[in-house]
Amino acid sequence: MRIKVLFVLMLAVIATTTNCSAKTPSDKSTVKTIVPTDTIMQKAVGDSIYRIITHTKKIEVAVLPQATDSIKQEVKKKISAKEFGIINFIVTNPKNYISNAIVYGNFIPQLMVTYTLKKEVVNLKYDFGLRKWGVFDAEDKEVIMFDLASDNMLRYVCQQFPDNTFFHELLMTRDPEGIIGDK
Repeated sequence: MRIKVLFVLMLAVIATTTNCSAKTPSDKSTVKTIVPTDTIMQKAVGDSIYRIITHTKKIEVAVLPQATDSIKQEVKKKISAKEFGIINFIVTNPKNYISNAIVYGNFIPQLMVTYTLKKEVVNLKYDFGLRKWGVFDAEDKEVIMFDLASDNMLRYVCQQFPDNTFFHELLMTRDPEGIIGDK
């Protein structure tokens, strides 16, 4: 009888020790290494602007008045968090950061996309006529300018502002290759 009790007790000790040693450590103080991503966009605009755009908590799209003396006001629309992926997909397209060819004409933006992260603000302004877009800081100073690689942002704005005839007519004047895909 004692041998049976001793045998059961030994099995219990073995089972407990095996169970404890097979368990994964629950030490949460270990730091996971974060590997920085090295993208074309990050190199082109810099780390601080890249961080604001990719980690934003608020995006607004605004249709800007066409002339400085215009009686039309800018029309703003807050983008829902569900659509952040769509607009960020368009903005982070590597082809948008390749060139900045000289174009003769004044940069007159028709659209402004505002990214806000805490108190930091970055504005992206688009001139669809010149096919240019630029990154501007909170004080409206130009940081960098690029060529538009595609009409994807114009298509997106047409969806956001279906009553805006200017954007729809502008999109219809583009050549079929520009409407269907990237150039």
